[in-house]
Order: sequence, then C-alpha cells, then structure tokens
Amino acid sequence: MDLRASYDEVPYQSLPLRQTHPDHLATVASLFGFAATNIERCRVLELGCAAGGNLIPMAASYPGSEFVGIDLSPVQIRQGTAVVAALSLGNIRLLAMDVMDFDASYGTFDYIIAHGIYSWVPPNVQERILALCAEALTATGIAIVSYNALPGWRMLAIVRDAMRYQTRGITDPKTRVAHARATLDFLSASVPGENSAYGRVLRMAAENLRNKPDYYVLHEYLEEANEPLYFEEFIERASRHRLRYLGEADVKLMLSTGLAGETTKALNRIAPDLLRREQTLDFLRNRTFRQTMLIHDGPPLDRKVSPERVTSLWIAAPLQASHPNANPGSDEVLEFLLPDGRSLEAQSPISKAAFLVLGERWPLAISFAELFGEASRRFQSSARGGVDQRELLASELMRCFVNDVVELHCGPSPFVLVSGQRPGACALARLQASSGVQATNRRHELIALDEEARALLPLMDGTRTCEEIAAMRWPALHVAARLERVTNAIAAIGRQALLVG
Repeated sequence: MDLRASYDEVPYQSLPLRQTHPDHLATVASLFGFAATNIERCRVLELGCAAGGNLIPMAASYPGSEFVGIDLSPVQIRQGTAVVAALSLGNIRLLAMDVMDFDASYGTFDYIIAHGIYSWVPPNVQERILALCAEALTATGIAIVSYNALPGWRMLAIVRDAMRYQTRGITDPKTRVAHARATLDFLSASVPGENSAYGRVLRMAAENLRNKPDYYVLHEYLEEANEPLYFEEFIERASRHRLRYLGEADVKLMLSTGLAGETTKALNRIAPDLLRREQTLDFLRNRTFRQTMLIHDGPPLDRKVSPERVTSLWIAAPLQASHPNANPGSDEVLEFLLPDGRSLEAQSPISKAAFLVLGERWPLAISFAELFGEASRRFQSSARGGVDQRELLASELMRCFVNDVVELHCGPSPFVLVSGQRPGACALARLQASSGVQATNRRHELIALDEEARALLPLMDGTRTCEEIAAMRWPALHVAARLERVTNAIAAIGRQALLVG
C-alpha cells in the first residue's frame, strides 16, 4: 500500500501540538537571542497537517495571521476542510498536495511546521522538506522539524524490523497491526534472560505500544520509510541548505538537568561547542526523538539564556499556596503546590507575591512588567534590603522555567478568565462539544469535557445572557439556584481556557 492510500485508509489522529505553536517557537527563540515574527501578524505553513487538528485551532485563535496546511491524504484534508467551513475561518487553507509539488507561488512563511513527517518519507522528500524551509522561510522565520533520533531509536529499529518481517504480505491494515502486536508480545515474553538488555528493550517496547492506538503502530512502525538519524547528521543536511540550528522545542532537554555534577563538568570539557554538546547529550540520554528548530544562516546569536530575557515575556503557572492567607511580606518560607504533586519553596517576598498572583491568574499569562508591579504592591516595596527585586524575580522565574514549574509566552493569552454579560466560548470548542467529549482550548491543548461543559458550550455563542443560558439548561430550578449554577460552571469553563472576550 502506498503512503497516500495508507493514510487515506487509516488516518493519523490530528491533534494540537503545543511545542509546534508559533507562541512557543517565538518564546524559545527569544531566549536564544533571536527575534521572531509577531505571532499575531504572521504566516504559518504546516507540512503533513493531516486533518488540521494542529493548525485549525491556531487559525481560530489568531485571526490576523494566515495559515496554510498541506497533506498527501485527500481524505484527511476533506475532514479538516469541513471543520474550517463550519467555523467560517477565512485565514486558513488546507490543501491535498505532495510536498514535492509545493512551490514559491504560495509565498513565504514566518513559521514552518514539519512534525511527524521527516523520518517517515523517502530521502528525496526529506531533501525537499529542508529545501522548502530554506526557500520559504522569511528572514525572521523559524522551522521546526521533528525526527526519530539515534542512538535511542537503534534498538527500537530492531522491534520495527521484527514486526515488519512477521507482517510482510498482509495488506489489510487492521490485520497487520494485530499481527504486529502479537509478534511483539511473543518476542518480549520469549527472549531468554530476564535481565538482558535486549529483553528489557522488547518488554519496554511492548508495554509502550500496548496502550497506543492502531494508527500509531501502523504509521510509526510498519510504514515503508522510517529513518532515524543522529542529530549532527540532521544539522549537516540542514547546513547544506544554509539553515542553522536555533535550539530544541523542549529547551529543558538542552540543559544538563538531571546529570551528576561530575558528569556535567566532563560534558563541558569534552563537548565545549553547542552542536557537540547536543550530540553528546543524546548519547548520555539514549534519545529517541528530536524537535529541532532551524533558522537561516546569519550573524552569531547571543545565546546566553540570561534571566533578563524573561522580562520581555509573559508568564503563567498553576501554583497554589499550601497555606491560605499566606503573607508574602514575611521572610518565612512558603510552599507552593503544583497539580502534578510537586512543590516548590519560596522565601523572598517578591517571589512569594509573584507566585500568588500567578496562581490567581492561572491559566492566563501575565506580562513580567505587570507581574512585577502587582507582586511589589503585595508587600509594598520594589526595593528591599538593597536587593534588585526585579532582577531577583527574573532569576527566580528562569529557575522555575528550567524546572518546568512556570510557562513562558511571547505575548498575551488568546482567551479570558471572566465572561461578560453575554458569555462567549471559542467556536472550535463549541463545535467539538456538540459531537464529542474532548475539545481544543485556547492554550492549544486537547482537554476532556465534563457533562456540564458539553451542555453549556454550544449555548455560549455570545448572544445569550447568563440568565438565558441558565433558563435553557436548568428550566426547572429556581432562578437564583440556576443562576448560581451557571455562574460556577462558566467560571470553571474559563479556567479551562475556553472563554473569549
């Protein structure tokens, strides 16, 4: 079965991918000293867009920007085009097209997304993807290309080979996936030596794939093309097109976080430059996947990720003080809790006050200037004990970012927390709520909808008051009771980043 027919028959589920969002790419770029294009007035191209699950939410959130998606599968493009039409979006085009046929007539782009395509296409298409990035990127443009990486994929390739070997000659996708799963289960249970490295890899792969959907197994492990490569190989290919390395979408993986102190010292000694360091880190971590950001060749960047760069960004964090009525003005240590069970401690008043503000505003992002101003007012001081409070807060936020405690954004959030007189929810979520139990929010996440949200979202088109919505949803309740209920429900929907102004 050729690639087009394979994706037509078994479409790859189309989901929002936060790491590919222009907001995230521009934020990472700013940390490394590269000024990307304003995401509210940009052009975005996605190669291999499937049904537009990643691109359509972006178009809905940023009406002043333009989006183009191409995919080899006409079936998936038709699915996405139907959603675009239902939302009446005029700033996005989804095209059934081969990457090889995309040309200069479509113009240039500030962001190019090639997620889940590079390793899974033949060499000539891989070459065309990089050439297209070089030709179509603007001077301040960023491309993100994901690919399976070595050395981590070396052992997984053995798993893939075994599954493909046992399923050769089977054309029906569902039957083929079933045989592949059975093959992996057989191997993982039968390889002698419970503690052998090979046996552990097989059991780990079997466990990982057991909960993966069939479309993932089919397209990730059983397609004709799947070429993992070393990071430096990929960068060398990109350099032939005068593209250079900016960084990884997951900045934390570029750091030596989690490594022993002696290991970090040795790493700095044997891999003093950026590219060698990245490749050596892949060997240390047995990395299997990369999401690499590329820009045009140009003057050297000031890559020092200093706390000062946080001051031009927007911050969000789901922090909750462990003690109610906490006093940020004291010098006592205050513990803050995260939804995943982690916690952090803060002692400086400016940090404690800022964390309290972030928790109250979550999931809304707040500019550093506003955060610093509000936090300073919380303990009535912008300078304390001779310490530069602004610098102190910027350093603390950078530390928290590195430790995956706070988020950084390049601009304001495209949603609101509090509804007006006539509450409006984003149109995409309203459409999705009418037919399913999940929706894409304005944080570019796929979230689960409870029964209350599914019932209310289709009613929240900005034309009805809270009283009218409550009367339609709970006609049998007393006016005061139903108004309280709708107020609480809409507040919860706001905390899911689904409300628009």
